[in-house]
Amino acid sequence: MIYIQSQQSTFPKAIYIGDKAELRCSFSSGSALQTGTLSAQSFLQPIDFSLYDINEITLQKSGTDYYTLVINFTPWRTGQISFPDFQLEGAGTLHFEAVQIKSLVEQQGVTDIKNFSSPLLLPGTAYKIYGGIAVFVVLLIVVIRLIVKWRSVVLWFKNVKLKRRYARSKKATVRALKALGSKNEAPAEICTKLQKLMREYLELRLEYPFTKTLTSEMSMAFEKASSGLADEKRQDAFDSIISIFVRTDFIRFSHTQKSKFEEGELAGIIKNLIDAITVIEEGGTADA
Repeated sequence: MIYIQSQQSTFPKAIYIGDKAELRCSFSSGSALQTGTLSAQSFLQPIDFSLYDINEITLQKSGTDYYTLVINFTPWRTGQISFPDFQLEGAGTLHFEAVQIKSLVEQQGVTDIKNFSSPLLLPGTAYKIYGGIAVFVVLLIVVIRLIVKWRSVVLWFKNVKLKRRYARSKKATVRALKALGSKNEAPAEICTKLQKLMREYLELRLEYPFTKTLTSEMSMAFEKASSGLADEKRQDAFDSIISIFVRTDFIRFSHTQKSKFEEGELAGIIKNLIDAITVIEEGGTADA
């Protein structure tokens, strides 16, 4: 077996696990050799793929009668690895020196496990983070204040709308009551309309089902509707309404000669109801 005298080098100089590296063998030959990609079957011994992978083998012409064999490989073990001898047809056999493979631990000189360290921040990053937190807190406070104010605004609009509804109901009820006094209708029919107007007004104003409440239950109904907190004036107004309901029920259902209004009675009833409405709305007494 004829061995070829060669010069060996590696690229890069320091090779680490997983790097793509090259083993270069330069030699001279008086024979004209065929350049290009060569087969790994030209190794005289089997390749240990647990130590390295052979990616490519090429023969390059580097000058007159000078050639370079390039083995492109990836190492998987640290320490020294050796390639089998390589047979070059028409030239002889190349012998390779062991190649030293290093680890990253050796590169960085680490002898023990390092402690965890906090992540590094770019210059000015901390100020941006703190600034962002401050802006977020300010925006959160503003949003909360807006929500609180929005609820207050919504509640104010609801109250205004409700007051306008109460005012329209009062105005319509008073106008309808006055109109009853000028109509030439049967007393029983007037009493029915009068109670209907007042029950609808009371149901809206006091938020209690007065349209479904019997006259005998009116006193208890007023107590529940006002939660027992009505002052003396309003309580007198409630009592006045109840007494008028009792009188109008008699006129509606008695069917006797007395089931009619006395002279000036209807006008007095309407005035008392309007006074009661004013007391419920304002706590005062209507003008005569």
